[in-house]
Amino acid sequence: MMMTIKNKRWSKYYISILILVFLSGLLRFFMLSSQSLWYDEGLTLTNSDVSTFQESISRVRNIGNSDRFQPLYFIVMFWWRQLFGESEFALRSLSTILGIGSNVILFFTALRIYGKKHAFWTLVILTFSSFCVNYSQEARIYSFAMFIASLQLYFFSKVLVKDQTHQNTSKWLFSIFTALGIFSNITMWLFTTALCISHIAIYRNFKQWLQWWLPAAFLSIPSVIYHLTLPGATDPETIAINRLGLPIIQNILFVLNGILVGTTYGPSMEQLRGDNRVQVMLSYWPQLLLLLIVGTVILLALVRVLLIHKKKGREQHPDYFFTSVFIISFLLGLLLAIVAKTNWVPRHSYYLWLPLAILLPSVLSQRPSITSKRYGVSQLAQIAVISLIVMNIYSLGNYYFNGDYQRDDYRSAVQYLIKNRSSSTQSVFLFANPRLFEYYGDSLTLDARNLGDPLKKGIPNEKLAEEIEKLTNNKDTVLLTINRDYQFPKGLIEREMSKLYKLDSQVDFAYFKIYRFVKKKN
Repeated sequence: MMMTIKNKRWSKYYISILILVFLSGLLRFFMLSSQSLWYDEGLTLTNSDVSTFQESISRVRNIGNSDRFQPLYFIVMFWWRQLFGESEFALRSLSTILGIGSNVILFFTALRIYGKKHAFWTLVILTFSSFCVNYSQEARIYSFAMFIASLQLYFFSKVLVKDQTHQNTSKWLFSIFTALGIFSNITMWLFTTALCISHIAIYRNFKQWLQWWLPAAFLSIPSVIYHLTLPGATDPETIAINRLGLPIIQNILFVLNGILVGTTYGPSMEQLRGDNRVQVMLSYWPQLLLLLIVGTVILLALVRVLLIHKKKGREQHPDYFFTSVFIISFLLGLLLAIVAKTNWVPRHSYYLWLPLAILLPSVLSQRPSITSKRYGVSQLAQIAVISLIVMNIYSLGNYYFNGDYQRDDYRSAVQYLIKNRSSSTQSVFLFANPRLFEYYGDSLTLDARNLGDPLKKGIPNEKLAEEIEKLTNNKDTVLLTINRDYQFPKGLIEREMSKLYKLDSQVDFAYFKIYRFVKKKN
């Protein structure tokens, strides 16, 4: 009889897990092709535009921006395109499938370490994570890297439970995925380093530490050599990246906000780039205040959980390990941003979410009796975690349905240019991704980036109008297109073009401005 009841409980448990995995897939495949590919996804197309595996290796080594440090994804994407084509759905579905896979792997990791209740809540948090859904719908490396890091953490979890079965198998699989992770993305060095330091700092078993990390270090040597021999590896200034343009404290807050509730919870990035950013932030004060309160309650609850472990002499509890991994990863990511002088954004911090997603349910584990003085604190912590999940659902609603959070709309911009081009009208782009113009069927818009690439010169030169006239072969009308015009000083384009042209109209799409300039008559 007892066995039957136990089997029924386990059956209900795994049915609920299957439902969560189904929801995870539904949320990640939902509206997968609704938005246009954006600028960075165009880079993925460019970096995987090859016909052979050998060409793929050569292409990724010579990429001009920081993508050269994440080669494995583009090599895999080359094969993926050979099998499934290059529709928006096909390109993004690799990240989608791996995003679902990461959730399943992290669930089993939490199940092995903490048990089924903790694992259930880990899966709930991951399923509705706006951060995870967002990057599971993007043809970029972040979901791919999180999948490899999840496997790395799963095989390493044998250390945390002191399980002696299949130790050697887990050890070598951990080493293999560590090496693959370092080869796939340079930021995996940060996560791997945090694992390594936390292992010896928390468990203090030098012999065990060597047994796990020497094979990983040995297999990672080729990856390390590869990265160190890349052009620009020792001189970050030569690599085209988004340089640090905001105070580092804003970068820190942006990262924490992004991994907790996604980048569609508060103000959109477009809103924050205006001159009225302070007023915009104040208009979102209820959401931001709620996030601050929820985050503070969860942080205090986690501190309390760690203090309880210490009081009971459990300094080697997995909660200490994951706390250490998160803190060290965070500090290393911050240090890299400062040294490389680059903006630190949530997508570059995907590795922070893994220890945090496994650690968060720990605040639900402490349930004192009704007479305990700490009962109210435990209830507050539970409310905070549930609130965090609800906030992520709200963020997902913005992500799917609120056009203010839409990414670069190349699809609509190109359609407009094709429709409005004529024998007397020429379209040019001053800043955009040319591969995406081609992808959406426009091969006639002229590339004018050398006349004013903000990543190189800062502003167009004073002869912009004359050079546009020459480039367009003296056309009467010019459709001047700019993707992400915030990189240019406000009003500069209109002022420089006014020397020879009159601004007739302007059309805006997400992160796009298309100016219609008509040539002045003498």
